[in-house]
Amino acid sequence: MTNQRTDYIEVYHNKLTPTACDSIVSFFNQNALWNPSTFSNNKENTGATSKVDMNEYWITDKDQYYDVLKKTFRSAVDEYIKTHTRITPTAYTAFRMNHYSEGGFMSRHIDNIHHSHGQTYGYPQLTALLMLNDDYEGGNFLIAENEYKTAKGSAIVFPSNFMFPHAVKKVEKGTRYSIVTWLM
Repeated sequence: MTNQRTDYIEVYHNKLTPTACDSIVSFFNQNALWNPSTFSNNKENTGATSKVDMNEYWITDKDQYYDVLKKTFRSAVDEYIKTHTRITPTAYTAFRMNHYSEGGFMSRHIDNIHHSHGQTYGYPQLTALLMLNDDYEGGNFLIAENEYKTAKGSAIVFPSNFMFPHAVKKVEKGTRYSIVTWLM
């Protein structure tokens, strides 16, 4: 039997409690210095002028909740590498919190980058996302031609290479929060 791309996309439920998710969103809404995402594309290749409409905040080990987030990501990634044993990540990048307001989106792209936004240099092996809320409409996560609307506190882990282009659909109502890290 051949492997399907979806065999390498894993969703892990209940990685964070709803109360913890609410606390994290509340804390960063009150304390983070949000910046518009600088992720964009080459308009000569696509005709588009923007690949994203979201605000971001880079969470480091100096921020509150960093240790909770690191433990949560580590739990999801540990489960992933028990199943997918050929992947041996050695480091996590800083965590980027994504804040999509109504109309926010991220166009289809891949995460196989050498460096970006001051991240660790190198090519990531895995992308790990943590969903902090689910009380919005639209904003579904698209990957490998599949659409995911995961519950608050769930994580998605997948390879960061050309085989896994992904996107966030336009948020129609409410605000969508997630956190992403890349594993080198």
